[in-house]
Amino acid sequence: MFFILSKTLSLVLEPLVHPFLLLIIALLAKWRRRRRLHRVLVVFAVGLPLLYGFLPFSQAGLMLLENRFPIPTMDERPIDGVIILGGHTGSGFVSQQRDQPQQNRSAERLTMGLKLHRQYPNVPLVFSGFSGKLFHQGWSEADVIQRLLFDLSVPLGRVQFEKTSRNTYENAVNSRQLLLPQPGSRWILVTSAAHMPRSIGSFEAAGWTGIIPYPVDYTTGTDFETLYSLQQGFGSMRQTLHEIAGLVVYRLTGRSNQMLPGAQGN
Repeated sequence: MFFILSKTLSLVLEPLVHPFLLLIIALLAKWRRRRRLHRVLVVFAVGLPLLYGFLPFSQAGLMLLENRFPIPTMDERPIDGVIILGGHTGSGFVSQQRDQPQQNRSAERLTMGLKLHRQYPNVPLVFSGFSGKLFHQGWSEADVIQRLLFDLSVPLGRVQFEKTSRNTYENAVNSRQLLLPQPGSRWILVTSAAHMPRSIGSFEAAGWTGIIPYPVDYTTGTDFETLYSLQQGFGSMRQTLHEIAGLVVYRLTGRSNQMLPGAQGN
């Protein structure tokens, strides 16, 4: 039920939907003869999408999320394993239909995972995730990754797959059940930078300790690439609203111990 509700909520958080929602409310206000409210809502329906294109507005929240955890400097202490969260594969349906594994814009999760696997070849490399779609079709995330690793001639001896998770909290719980991490163990967690706060909150709530966050897949720099872009603005707002809503819901439902997890001192 939680998974279904989260996917339903995502429709309301879609920035492209916001002008239409405002126009619907404006029509209701006009029907109730609330003329001033009607005018204000129409102005917002027109102005809000234009405001999203102003990157200092639309990317500010995303920068905050992506800066919560720095890229770690690995020391000489031993590592017990590397966990790669799902969400970086493309359409399972297209992958199956074309018999070719698809990746999406978050493919850095895989590439960084393989880099760390070369750096720590004697510890498990774990891919966690089944599918984030409400109605899944075609290959699962594990199927896509297995095919990619085969095509790249990556030995599977130390690679494990957690094949059931459909959201971040399930990633944490199901991976812990699979791996049975011992107290004092150290695991590298790889996911997108904006997704890392929610991921760390979920893993800590699920009982993990010794997690080393390794953020990848940045979509913002340390400064703004340009001041105005509707395409970038809508993409940034979509990602920001998704993660902020996830943080709030996870905290309220006990799936995270903090509202906004961050590195010590943040």
